[in-house]
Amino acid sequence: MDPRTRRSYEALRLKHIGRIFGRMVRLRAYGGILLMVAVAGATLMDGAPWRRIWLPIQVVLALSFFFFELRRYEREGLTERSISGNLTLGIILEQSLTWGTGGLASPLLPLVLPLAFVGAAVLPPRQRLLLMLEELGLVSLLAAAHLLEWTPPLHLSFLGEPPREMLLALAVFILLLVVAANIVGAAVRGTFEDMLAESFHQRDELFATHRAHARTLESLSGEIAHELKNPLATVKGLTQLMRREPERAQPSERLEVLAGEVTRMQDILEEFLNFSRPLVPLSVSQVDLAALCDEAVVLHEGLAAEHGVRLARGGDGPVVAACDPRKVKQVVMNLLHNAIDASPRGGQVVVDVESGSLGDVRVFIRDSGAGLSPEVSSRVFDAGVTTKSKGSGLGLTVARALARQHGGEVTLRNEASGGCVAEMMLPRELPADTLGPVRDVREVAHAR
Repeated sequence: MDPRTRRSYEALRLKHIGRIFGRMVRLRAYGGILLMVAVAGATLMDGAPWRRIWLPIQVVLALSFFFFELRRYEREGLTERSISGNLTLGIILEQSLTWGTGGLASPLLPLVLPLAFVGAAVLPPRQRLLLMLEELGLVSLLAAAHLLEWTPPLHLSFLGEPPREMLLALAVFILLLVVAANIVGAAVRGTFEDMLAESFHQRDELFATHRAHARTLESLSGEIAHELKNPLATVKGLTQLMRREPERAQPSERLEVLAGEVTRMQDILEEFLNFSRPLVPLSVSQVDLAALCDEAVVLHEGLAAEHGVRLARGGDGPVVAACDPRKVKQVVMNLLHNAIDASPRGGQVVVDVESGSLGDVRVFIRDSGAGLSPEVSSRVFDAGVTTKSKGSGLGLTVARALARQHGGEVTLRNEASGGCVAEMMLPRELPADTLGPVRDVREVAHAR
């Protein structure tokens, strides 16, 4: 993690920890008033002279500390040092009040547990360990003072003195609970930090992806400009020639070339726009993929005839899936177009539709071309990579993004018998997250 990210991470972590700690500080300040009233009542009900001196001093110190820390938090916010100091003094005051209200028999003894949990949840490992040692040391000192009678009788007279065996068991139990509270608090903090670190990691990956896409778009812009330069020059030359000969009937060859170059420019710009625009949300319905592929085959009969390629359909019966028919048709037509371009004259392209055994449906488009070369096969879905002399290299990138938006996938592989097979896999029922917000087509294309 670079220094800037580390600073952002620490600031965000401290911000969220500050919210938790701020609630504790406020609760302790205003709830402490009720607690101190109860402590004062216990002092008045007990007849021990030392307690009438000790506890009022502790009440004043505790309330002063609670409200001083509250004012400091509201004025200055939170720092790692202020958390550690606050909890350290808080535990000392809590143990002092516990000692003055009964020692091991005090009803305030369990208050060490939430303080132990909060300390473990908000402090880093070294400070957490020091605080736990302080907690264990103070509770052990309190137990020794009570059980070995180093001090005047600690139990409140109106509550009576519990048996020593019960106090010993209680001391051991509290010590174990302090350790358990620290373990649980540390686990909560670890989970929180893992979630925060993962979110920062995902953010960094997203930034890196967007930077890569920006560089891709920048390089593609130059390529698109170069691709458009030649047809524009052809169109310009033909229009100037036609303007110089207005009286003559224009040869059909010129018009065909003109129309073809305009269509070529339109296709280049359309692919670039498909790549650069975000994916709009899906419009899902129950679709017969077999019928959709039949329609795509019919629409490509003219292109196949022009290339001298036969089109064939495999598979029987309807294959139904929940998908966006317009987007899935765009994927099928893109893959079918590529297969026709890759096949030699006299070759064949076969389109199969099958139901998978794992709740998915698959469309296979097999060509009879030379297959993918090793240097291209690993990069065939990268933007700008193409084997066509007049291709933009964006069609497969967009096709994969559309399939992944459905929770599916598009893959290309060579067959042992020759040629290449393009496979589109779609889930029979769409995952719930596929209908979410608009996403960038490049983000979805590189999501896996």
